[in-house]
Amino acid sequence: MPKKISEREEKLFEVLHDLVFVDYPFLEKFIFVKEDGTPQHKNTIRRALKALENEGYIQSFPVPKAHIRGADRLAYTLDTRGVQEASEILGGTDWDKRWTQRTPTYIHHSLQIANTLMTYKKNLPPGNGLEFIDYFSERRSFRNYGTWRSDKTGKQRQSPMTVIRPDGAFVLQRSVQGRTFRFLYFIEMERSRQRIENTLEKMYRYNQYVQKQTYRADMVFGDMDVVRVLFISRNNNERNRLRFHAQRAVTRDIEKIQGAILFATYDDVMSDPYGAIWQAKHAKEPDHVYTLTQKIDGG
Repeated sequence: MPKKISEREEKLFEVLHDLVFVDYPFLEKFIFVKEDGTPQHKNTIRRALKALENEGYIQSFPVPKAHIRGADRLAYTLDTRGVQEASEILGGTDWDKRWTQRTPTYIHHSLQIANTLMTYKKNLPPGNGLEFIDYFSERRSFRNYGTWRSDKTGKQRQSPMTVIRPDGAFVLQRSVQGRTFRFLYFIEMERSRQRIENTLEKMYRYNQYVQKQTYRADMVFGDMDVVRVLFISRNNNERNRLRFHAQRAVTRDIEKIQGAILFATYDDVMSDPYGAIWQAKHAKEPDHVYTLTQKIDGG
């Protein structure tokens, strides 16, 4: 009997279309959940996944252990029929099957991004006045903030040097005294061997994105008030090294709109995403920690 496609399966196809890769813990925590928020039984989940895979909606494959903490695991992505279903759900798809042919290190990195984005979506604490608006995958977060110019043929183009390529992004909203404020968060999931010059270049480009006011009426994110960049490291030592080197980056335009360059570890994000876990580049006290929307006591 063909597998019945319910709201749960449609949600799975949409998530896989956006994030490309997820793992079993992600599915157990965010997709196959009961009305009370608890996960469904493991056997129920595995039967559903097996049925979807047998009928060509999804595919799974083992990912060898990468040079990060964590054992070998199964990764899940869309298969042919799943791409077709996602196209029906979303009114068209932006999918390239070559995306699934990635290295283990890239896939582990993508799994961390997927868990980070969904953790912020699903764990918004009640009573803090914040509203989660949306999350954006890597390919949806790509931006070119450069000026449009005509090339030799008269075609309008933007420079390849005026781009930002975050690993993902999400938007929060808060209403205060009748006014609505929107916060845009870019995510940079830092690898242990990330060269400092590459990281400084990222910070420079984010500052340029704000300086040129591209965050105003962005065609995908909308009209933003505050832009913050979240650098997420593997451990405290890497976070501290990154924060130290970041002092060389010019981010004045980000800071002028109460934005910030913030640093935390992946474990902190997973355990307390909306808590005071973030250290700020321009904070007066470097070791002080802030929440996502807290005003930075600048130096």
